[in-house]
Amino acid sequence: MAGFPLYIEIKQKKAVIVGGGEVALRKARVLAEFEADITIISPEFKHGLKEMENRGQLHCHQGMINCGQLWMLDTAFMVICATNDRQVNHEIACYCRERKIWVDCADSREDSSFWFPSVVKRDEMVIGVSSSGGVPALTRHLRRKIEQAVPKWYGELEQSLRIQRDILKQSDLNHEEKRRKLREMIEEAERRHGK
Repeated sequence: MAGFPLYIEIKQKKAVIVGGGEVALRKARVLAEFEADITIISPEFKHGLKEMENRGQLHCHQGMINCGQLWMLDTAFMVICATNDRQVNHEIACYCRERKIWVDCADSREDSSFWFPSVVKRDEMVIGVSSSGGVPALTRHLRRKIEQAVPKWYGELEQSLRIQRDILKQSDLNHEEKRRKLREMIEEAERRHGK
């Protein structure tokens, strides 16, 4: 079954990633872009995670979580299970689901209550791609294609259009004229950038 796309504010919300490898690093980088309060729990950490900790983007808690320590997850807004131990991931996911904590289990679509998308971020404009946890390699492939199709200047365009939209809201133009003006601004920007 397909997952419903939902965009939520996670700034300063506690995100716990259990595992310190490549998957953890990839997901931590995305969460950091949205200013989540990130904690990584793992006996070892990929070098990039320690670099992020040194920059103040996350906190690394060295050690492995076991059944008796799952209470450490109780204050989390979301938990990402990214260990290389299927049983540990499953136990963490079950614990989180029982407590209504959002959980993404990197190795099990069925254990997840949400699926971490591949993300393209252009300032305030965000595009997420998901196969509902089915084929992450495909979503990464599509993310790369979207990154090429939606250059960084679209983020700047969104910021300027936001201002123009606020101005148009105050104008005497009718709804359709306001929409037409915004479409014209988008088309003009694309012409300037050779799109």
